[in-house]
Amino acid sequence: MHRIIDFVAKYKEYFTFFALIVISLSLISMGNVTRIGGFRTVVIGGMGWFQNIFSFIPNPVALKSENQALRELNLQLSSEVTRMRQALLENKNLRQMLELKKTLDKPYVISEVTGRTTMEMRNYLTLDKGYNQGIEDGMPVRTDAGLVGVVIGASGNHSLVEVIRNRDVKVSAKVQRSGYPGLIVWEGGEEFVMKDMPKSYDVKVGDIIVSSDFSNKYPPGIPLGQVVKAIEEKGELFLKVLVRPLVNFSTIEQAFVLKYLPNPEVNQLIKEMDEKLKLRKSPPQREDKINLPEEKKNKEHKKK
Repeated sequence: MHRIIDFVAKYKEYFTFFALIVISLSLISMGNVTRIGGFRTVVIGGMGWFQNIFSFIPNPVALKSENQALRELNLQLSSEVTRMRQALLENKNLRQMLELKKTLDKPYVISEVTGRTTMEMRNYLTLDKGYNQGIEDGMPVRTDAGLVGVVIGASGNHSLVEVIRNRDVKVSAKVQRSGYPGLIVWEGGEEFVMKDMPKSYDVKVGDIIVSSDFSNKYPPGIPLGQVVKAIEEKGELFLKVLVRPLVNFSTIEQAFVLKYLPNPEVNQLIKEMDEKLKLRKSPPQREDKINLPEEKKNKEHKKK
């Protein structure tokens, strides 16, 4: 009992202050006493005035919650915008492919590009279709824009395409407007170079270049590019014609594999001709002198 009395006596100021607060709050919340009612009005009005003055100070908790909600909303909207853009691009590509399908006079296989490979200025594409879908080596590949390349290898469900943007590839081509022939090659720049074009040929900027009838590798009439410059170099008999490709090889997603195979008899003839030319260009080989020591002995004997 003495401990309780000592504790109350020690903290009597705090108990008194707490009791006064309770009494004040009780009186403020009570009935219709005019003075207390006026006091209550003044207190509430003052609190409202102070809240208005300091209302510019942000509430950290509320701001954090609001920022989190806005971030989630932005993420959802960004994902929806991305999906809509992708759907629009796919719709555009499909429309272009449908238009091309109406003009193709050869059977084909529609494939998706699943990989790209570049090795020393040699570019290749991997498709998701193979010989199980009827694809064979030697079949040309194109898009709605133009020629892409040729299949050089196929497995059950995949195939490898050698792109014409390749330093080892040469395409027989012609100017669509005038019919003048030439040879399309890639030398590592942004454009192709059309060679074997004499200065007397009618070539203009803007002319469309297509594959020619002289090619046994690709069907004729497939667009290749557009002439952007025809340069007459001094001392040269031929024009240097720069051709911008119509196909964007970096963004190909779908491609048509044409079920067209070159004439095997012509291919064999070309192969034999290439081998003969290589043999002609190679230097003659010297015969090995097997009995060289005996020949030396005979020469020495004759000298004596």
